[in-house]
Amino acid sequence: MRNGLAKAICVAIGLVVMTPAAQARGIDCAKATSRLDKIICADPEMLDYDGRIAAAYANALTVWKGAIAPYVRKDQQAWLQAFRAIGRDDNGGCTLDDKACIRQELRSRVDDIESGSYQHSGVYLAADGRKLLLHPRRANGFALRVFKLPDANVMSLEEERAALWDGPDFMVAKMGDANGLPLPNPQDGPDPDGCTLRLAPSPLSIRVWQTGYCGGRNYAGDFRRDLTQTLADYQFELF
Repeated sequence: MRNGLAKAICVAIGLVVMTPAAQARGIDCAKATSRLDKIICADPEMLDYDGRIAAAYANALTVWKGAIAPYVRKDQQAWLQAFRAIGRDDNGGCTLDDKACIRQELRSRVDDIESGSYQHSGVYLAADGRKLLLHPRRANGFALRVFKLPDANVMSLEEERAALWDGPDFMVAKMGDANGLPLPNPQDGPDPDGCTLRLAPSPLSIRVWQTGYCGGRNYAGDFRRDLTQTLADYQFELF
């Protein structure tokens, strides 16, 4: 029976993607062969991050009885693909000689996947073509972007406490322009309180209410979760 478990992907840092009911595990340092594996195994802090990522990933697969497991797998694979590129010529981030950078990459993933907002993170679509991207942040934090290309594009302000929870059921974000700066109001000038979105998330959808001018556009409505896309799919599209 043990050999019958569906192991999907063995990755360079030792995480294993399994069925939702199974547990992912961290790197097996006794079998480490790549230079990246060995760097992680030789650094207690990195190794701790690796174990935390594995545990949080395993837990995320079971959220809402596995309702978002397809997204969790794709999101983890997208992150791992980028992480495994460290040391390759086409990787624009860390090098294998920059241990502080590798450590920070792992720490950033810990912050995202352990976030209380991770279970709601991802890509949401409205019937009229609008898209909502919800990025997890450290603790219960999150960042929000709503857009309909080419011109309707807002994101949560780049300031502390711009995106908060209002109790356990509602997320509230003060929105700015595509760069997270206050939207101009033709009557009052730049107004950082001029666009606020209130979100009610559920496992497979988000309902959005809007207050404020918001650049004269409407970002309210119902957005369905697309489990086939990840935030990594949009890392270059809007910038």
